This record gives sequence, structure tokens and C-alpha cells, in this order.
Amino acid sequence: MKIKLNYAFVCLRRKVLMNVMRAFILLCFTNVFSATPNVVVSEKVPQQQISGTVVDQNGQPLPGANILEKGTTNGTQTDFDGNFSIQLENQNATLLVSYLGFVTKEIEVTNQTSLDIALEEDANSLDEVVVVGYGTMKKSDLTGSVANVSSDTYKDQHMTQITDMLQGTVAGLNMTQGTTAAGGGAIEVRGANSLNASTQPMIVVDGSIYNGSLRDINPSDVKSIDILKDASSAAVYGSRASSGVILITTKGGTKGKTSINFTSQVGVVSTTNKFAPNDAGQYLTFRQDVKRALDTSSPSFYYDNPNQLPTGVSLDQWRGASNNPNADNTREWLTRLTFFPVEMENYINGKSVDWYDKVIRKGAVQLKYDLSINGGTDEFTYFWSMGYMENEGIVLGDDYSALTTRLNLNFKPTKWMDIGMNTQFTNRDESSVAADLGDMYRMSPYGSEYNDDGTIKRYPNDFTVANPLLEYYGQDRSNKINSLFSTLYTNIQLPFGIKYKLSFQPRFEFSGDYNFWSSETIQGGQSGYATREEYNSFNWILDNIITWKKTYGAHSFDLTLLQSAEQNKSTYSYLQNEQFTPNQNLGYNGLQYGVNPAVSTNDKESTADASMARLNYVFNDKYLLTASVRRDGYSAFGQENPRAVFPAVALAWKVSDEGFFNVDQINQMKLRASWGINGNRDIDIYGSLAQTQSDIYYDGTNTQVGVYNSTLANKSLRWEKTESLNFGLDMGMFNNRINFAADVYFMKTVDLLMERKLPEITGYSSILSNLGELQNSGVEMTLNTVNISNENLTWKTDLTFALNRNKINKLFSNFDENGVELPDYTNEWFPGQAIDAVWDYKTLGIWQVDEAAGAAAVGLEPGDWKVEDIDGDGTYDELTDKQFIGYTEPRFRLGMRNQFNFLKHFSASIFLRGEFGQLGAFSYALRNGGSDTYDRRNEVNIPYWTADNPINDYPRLITNTTVYGGGIQIYKPNSFVRVQDLTLSYNVPSAFMERNGMSNARIFFSGHNIYTFSKWPGWDPESLNNPLTKTYSLGFSITL
Repeated sequence: MKIKLNYAFVCLRRKVLMNVMRAFILLCFTNVFSATPNVVVSEKVPQQQISGTVVDQNGQPLPGANILEKGTTNGTQTDFDGNFSIQLENQNATLLVSYLGFVTKEIEVTNQTSLDIALEEDANSLDEVVVVGYGTMKKSDLTGSVANVSSDTYKDQHMTQITDMLQGTVAGLNMTQGTTAAGGGAIEVRGANSLNASTQPMIVVDGSIYNGSLRDINPSDVKSIDILKDASSAAVYGSRASSGVILITTKGGTKGKTSINFTSQVGVVSTTNKFAPNDAGQYLTFRQDVKRALDTSSPSFYYDNPNQLPTGVSLDQWRGASNNPNADNTREWLTRLTFFPVEMENYINGKSVDWYDKVIRKGAVQLKYDLSINGGTDEFTYFWSMGYMENEGIVLGDDYSALTTRLNLNFKPTKWMDIGMNTQFTNRDESSVAADLGDMYRMSPYGSEYNDDGTIKRYPNDFTVANPLLEYYGQDRSNKINSLFSTLYTNIQLPFGIKYKLSFQPRFEFSGDYNFWSSETIQGGQSGYATREEYNSFNWILDNIITWKKTYGAHSFDLTLLQSAEQNKSTYSYLQNEQFTPNQNLGYNGLQYGVNPAVSTNDKESTADASMARLNYVFNDKYLLTASVRRDGYSAFGQENPRAVFPAVALAWKVSDEGFFNVDQINQMKLRASWGINGNRDIDIYGSLAQTQSDIYYDGTNTQVGVYNSTLANKSLRWEKTESLNFGLDMGMFNNRINFAADVYFMKTVDLLMERKLPEITGYSSILSNLGELQNSGVEMTLNTVNISNENLTWKTDLTFALNRNKINKLFSNFDENGVELPDYTNEWFPGQAIDAVWDYKTLGIWQVDEAAGAAAVGLEPGDWKVEDIDGDGTYDELTDKQFIGYTEPRFRLGMRNQFNFLKHFSASIFLRGEFGQLGAFSYALRNGGSDTYDRRNEVNIPYWTADNPINDYPRLITNTTVYGGGIQIYKPNSFVRVQDLTLSYNVPSAFMERNGMSNARIFFSGHNIYTFSKWPGWDPESLNNPLTKTYSLGFSITL
């Protein structure tokens, strides 16, 4: 039996943990600085101290502006008020003052001791550098659809994963929120473009393809994120880029003195909405109505509380309705409601259990700590960080913790070469055993949580519904994942402007998921059940990259060549045993003591290679061309098609630079067009091969082990390919105070990787083949505005809009006698319809009492769902009466972020996100109170139809669903607008920081999923039938 820690012990554990963390941090400081190469400190005594302020042209302070003494590494940054102070190493020095988006200014210092510096906004601020595949480009030179996200915007926001900073902020980037303590959710770029293969975008970290989990990347280590949305931008990654590419750039070392930053956050978590089962009082009314629905022959008052009989009904009448009533009226009443003995005794003794309160945590805590150190010289820069996260989920037992550390180094031994390393290590603990939400809803509040001896009660009402806390108390689990990912690189400057980069990217992952179910649990049986599951993987990628940049007059060339090799290996083992003797004390550490062992293993290996060439050409800084071609090979595909070629081309025209363009309000305007083909290689490593399995058979005398072919080979299996066409417009208006970007795209995916069904005579159920065709199209718009910018207030707004439409053009090429392609009813895929099209019966409301005759004609009665009978034959057949009633994906999405800086020291932001036009399946709309024996249960507390409550949106209890051929599912609108993020921060005044040796300090508050406007009746319109978290957090950040 697993012993759960009480609250006091948890607090003690956290206190001890914090002390250990403090000691560990101190040790890391010692090791880092002791390992740092000795730096010769100049003996030159500072000749002059200069202080001053840096502001923009409106007098608004510029916090974080860089002040550097020219020709030295002596520098500093302005504080939040724009103030700075620097001791110069040389007399008559020149200061370089720079700030992102502003023109760098050089200021000669003579005898001044104070400077007031005003920077001018860069009229070409669209020329910020963005990351693209295997390189960087000026934003103004982009020809494809690329979006950039800076981590500075989200530094005060509560984040469990980096996906928290992306949701709703980039047009066309769609993702769902995770419902567990670990966070995270599904990600898609421009919708789904496959039926069976993965639609997750490719992840690239610091220029290296990343095969790990996003949970392993600490959001605090991220500097910026770039999203490659169109095929021309992503085609340089070829075989994995059909669903887009997300490029993550982590923080690196900076020249200058060592900077130490520590950030701490504590959050309190609750649910976005309460969706509880009937409590003790509601359950009695619920049982009365269930019994009335099951027993229409007894008078209505038969199930009433004898102490609350309706007017005109006497106690004698109530007792006389039963043939042999119990002498105790209360026991008689509870017997009529089919209370089990334990429920009856608990009711009489005034005992009940609030299962919602037991399962759903109140005030769950989430902790996050981050420490980083960075600095360097002209020859050597370093960045080291360590982060620790400990999250409690809103469901009891849902816990998650992670320790991450990162070391980014760059060393420049000569002018023509630098070498470096970007390495991250993560230890994740996902050992949670959460309480059961399903059993929480089914369980009677009059059951007993514990046995008389204090042990957990398996069946609280002594019948089939299990205790929601059973596995939480009775299962022991250890699920640890350790991963190491590194990029080791060297850059060499060759003659004639050629650069060569060699990059080696190894990744290791070791995970072990060990479980033991004691005999207290149902799965544990009489003497326990245990499993040990281990997965280890090692993969590496070796990239050789050559770049060449040259300008000849009006012609600029940027050439990139790549050759890449890759190998992936993994080993998997699974062990299980049960019925442990002489006892269960060793749990999963004693599998050898069970009596029924089983073992399975699965080792895999694959290889891949690629070659790529890309040319960026610019003529007269107005006409831009990008052309690329990539050839990929992958061992998982058939012998006839192991390789594929992925070309792309893009054009752009800076219209605003033409002489004829004379619109004063528009200072930048660019038209873009791109075309390209990307691939999808997401299939099983041995999916194209004939595979074997073993089984046990009896030959008439002995038991034998035989080996047989389990799948057919397909040597012609080839890549899914997605062809994309994109048209775009970029505009900067009113001196770039308004920036607008719009994209229209059309995509078609062919050769879908799907299982073709085979005739039974073949002996195989299916074969993996290239079948089918999808199309995808959409519109994306982004608007960024600077609404107010002065000394007292700045206000910026970011708006995003996106819509996406998809359609299945072809499936298996199976046609009926009329030449119409047949659908796949099992997966509900229909040629000519969207992937997410909802095919079901269309509900018209609820049959009412005065419509009894009409209900009876179709085998129903008042209180049942009224459904459209398309062919009017009086029966419901799924092939003739089901129809397309909507979509499960939003028809369009909106996002709006407002950012404010005010009163010099305060900043705030609010982010609203909306999804519109979609439907969600709501299973609770088919009300079923269960039977009185095997399946009797509680239910969620939502309305239901009765003759006295003739509502039109929910049916009666024990509603009849047997007449609907193929079954029926009820869908409800789940459009929503959510106040997703709210932040408020206070930057500590510079005078206080200077007195305490700090260069920056701030205190911040944030709220996540604060309020949702929606008609969805369940937990949350985004997570549907699972709870979603609302978080309020408080934190501080200090930089030394």
C-alpha cells in the first residue's frame, strides 16, 4: 500500500528541497567560476565616470539599451528608467549606444560627466533579423511566410511549456492546452494535412533538428521562436516539413561583465469551470426521478420523501402504496430508491462524501525557479542556466516536476574560426497516479470512502463502481525520463567569402516507467500486479553546411549548401508479473517473485540522409528570389522509393521602393508569392517491410512456438507529399507604427499513407499503401499597432486572424455503381467533405408531452431526442438519416494582445483569444441514470427533462437511444472568447537597485485562463470533457 504524504509533510519536503536547491546553486556558482578560464584584467585605472539617460524621440525611457565603450568590452545597460552609469577605461572615449529597432548612435565623450541621449527609431525596423532554415535573414528580405515571436513579450507570463507563449499569438499556428500538470498540447501549422501520419510541425532548436519533447525545453531559456509556415520557407527541411517548422533560438552569452539572473514564481491553480456530479442533496432528487422514469406504473409520490410529501398525499397513502412497507419510513423510502445497505446506513447516520471535493484539488500549487549566468569576452561567451518546476494538477495525484539545465558556449580561438556547444539536460518526473474522474461522476455520495479499519474501500457502495481514489492510494509508480541533447559545432571562414559549418547533434533519452498495483486495487487482483517498461534511444545528425554571400553592384547572392546524415536507434523492453509471494512488499522491484511472468522487447534502427541547395538573390534591393531543392533518403520507405526530391521557389517585390510609389502613409510594402513541395516521413520504421510475430500453438502432442508473417511488404511505398502555393502582403504604415501582414495559401497532399483493407482470403487485414488526397486552404492576417507612445504611456496592440478549410479529395478509390467514391464510415472520412466534418443525426429538440403521438410513431416518447427523419420512413437509419451538421475545428480564430507601459515603473498586458464556429461532442447529453443493479450510478449535475420541467435542450433520464441506427452522439457549440493571459509587473527604481548591487529587478503578477465566455455546458470549451486549469501566479526576477 502506498502511503500518501499529508500537507505538513509536503511543506517540510518543499522546505528541505529549497535548502538543497540553495546549496546546489552555490555549488554551481563555485564550479562555474572556478572552471572559467583566467582573464587578464586590465590594470588601467578608469579615467572617467559617465552617467545619463537613454530615451526615444518622444522622451520615453529605453530600458535595456546597450552602452559600450568603443574598442573595448567595457559596457553596461540602462535600467528600467533609461538610466546608466559607466566608468570609462580611456579618456576621450567614444560610446556606442544601441537599442533594438533604433539607429545605433556614436557619442564622443570629452569632459562630460552626464549625457542625455535620444535615439531615433530605425525607419527600416522591418530589417530585424529572423531565423530561417540553416541561417538567418533580414525580415525585409523574406520571400516566404515566416512569423517571429520574442520571449520578452512573455517574460511575466506563467508558462509550463514554450507552447504557452505561442497559443493564439501567431496566425495559422493552432494548438490546444494541456489538461494535466505537465501541460502541453497538440500543435498544428495551417491545419491538418494528413489522415494517418503526424501533423505536428517539425521542431528545430538552435539550428538543429530536435526529436525530443517540448517539455524538455525550459521556456526561460528561449530567446525567440520563428515559425516557417509556407512550403518555400520550410522546404529546406524536406522530408519532415509538410506540417511547417518551428525554429527555437535559445539564449547565448553576451560580451561584457558576468550577469546573474534569478527568477522565482509560485502559482495557485483551480479549474476554469466547476462541472460536478450531484451532491448529497441533489442525488436524492436524481434517484427519485430515475426511479420514476423506470417505473411509470407507480404513483409519482411513491418515491417522495415521507417527510416532504406533496399537498393532498397522506403518510398512510404513501405507505399503502407498498405491499409490505418497512416499519421505519426512512428505510422504506431509501429501499424504494434502491439504496444499498451501506448507503442507507450512511444517510441515516448523516454521513456523505463530496467526491468532487476529494478528487478536484482546491488551491493546487505550482512552483518554478530559474537561475542563469551569462557573460564573456571577444573570444569567449557563455550562458548557463538551471530551472526547476514542480506542478500540482487540479486532479488529485496529478503531479509533475522537471529539472532542466543548459550550457551554451562559444569560443573564438582565431579570427577565422569559432567553436561552440549548445547542450541541454532534462530530468522529468511523470510518476503521477491521478484519481479517476469517471468514477467520481458515477459514485454515490452516500458510499463510504474507507473501510472500518481505515483502509481504502474498493467499492464504496459495496457494488461495481470503484472508488475514484482507489489507484491513487493503491498504485505505486515511478516514471522518470532523462534526456540529453547537444549541438557541437565549428564555423570556419574560408577565402572568397565562403563559410563552412560542421555540426554534430547527438540526443540520448533514457526512460523507465515502473508500476505496481497492490491487492487493494482491482487490477492488482489478490496478490498484486507489476510492470517495468524501459525505453532508451540514441540518435544523431551530422550536418555539413557551406554558405557564400556576395554583392556585385545591384546583385546580392546568398548561397547555402547542405549535406546531412542521420541515424536513430532505440531499445524497448516490457516486463510484467502478478500474484506475488510470500508478499507484495517489494512491488515493481521484485518482479521475480510473481508466478506469471511475461516479457516483450522491440529494438529499432533507421537511417536517413539529405542534400540541399538554396539560393537567395536580391536585385537592386527591390526584387527578391529564393530557390531551393532538397533530396531526402529514409530507410523506412520501400526499396523502390527510398528517396524523394522537394523543390521550392519564392518571389518578392518591394513595391514601396519603386519610384512610382508615392503614398506618404505607407513607408513599406512588399508582395510575396511562393510555391514548394514538402514531405512527411512519419511512418513506422519497418512499415514497408513484411514483419513477423510469434505465437503458441498445440500440435496435437506438445505446445509449440510458431513464427508467421503478420504484415505484407510494400516495396513501392513512398512519401506523402504536400504541395503549397502562398501569396502574401507585408505593409508598414505611418512610420511603421502600423504593420500589417496577410497570407492566402492553397495546399494539396497526395500519396497519403493509409491502411488499405484486404480480402480475408489473403490472410491479412490490410497493407500500408499510398492512397488518397487532401486539400487545405486558408487566410491569415496579422496587425501590429503602436497606439500611444509618449513619456508617460505606451500602448501596443497585436491582432491575429486565421481561417482554415480542408477537404478530402480522394480516399481508397472504391466506387459504387454510380461512380461515387465510397466513404470510410469507421473513421467517418467522406470524399468531398472536411476531415473534421460531423456526420450524425440532426437533433430538433426534445419530444414534448403534447407530441406523444409523433414520438410514438418513431418508437420514442416525450422526453427523448427529436431527430430529423430525412426520408420520412418512420425509422432512423444511419445511411439515409445521418447528415453533415457541422465541424469540430473552429471556422476561424482570433487573438488580441494589448501591452502597456505606464507610470515609468509599471507594465501590463492582456491577451484575448477566441475560436468560433465549431462543435464538441457532449456525451452527458444522453442522460442515463443506469439500472438499479449492475450499472446504477450518479451523474453530472446538469438539467434533464421531466413533465414538470419540459426543457428542449436535454432529454429525460433513461432516454431511449436504441432506435437510432449506428448510434447517436450529441454535439453542442463550443465557440469561446477567453481572457487567456493578464500580466502586471513593477520594475524596481534604479536608486534602490544601485544601493543593493542589482542591475535589474521586477515583481510581476500573472493570470492564465482567467475567464471564458462560452455556451459550452461541460468543463471547458477547449478541453471539452476534461478540466482545464486557471492559474494565478506571483513572481520576482533579480539581475546582478
